[in-house]
Amino acid sequence: MKRETLNKRLLKVSGVSKSSIAYMVCKELTGLYTSKTRRVWGNIIRPCDTSGHGRFTTILDYTADICKTFDALKVRYEVGNDAPRGGQTGNFIKILTKIN
Repeated sequence: MKRETLNKRLLKVSGVSKSSIAYMVCKELTGLYTSKTRRVWGNIIRPCDTSGHGRFTTILDYTADICKTFDALKVRYEVGNDAPRGGQTGNFIKILTKIN
């Protein structure tokens, strides 16, 4: 799939807020998003992040949102976890569709 095709599909998708993390990750895949979300590394996406510090730390998980957006865009992907004990921060989404 070409980046232009992915961008056109992304603009037509309804129900995805343009300020959401899922939208920004998809925009970064198209190569048209100037700011980096630091979630995309080649064809691997890390959808989890931590917020806060100390006792007030929370894990922000955007896996379901990104997967729902990829389903709407018809992008094939694989979800997995590479953490030794299966923690949330080990979640990853591997893109199987070739985007050039």
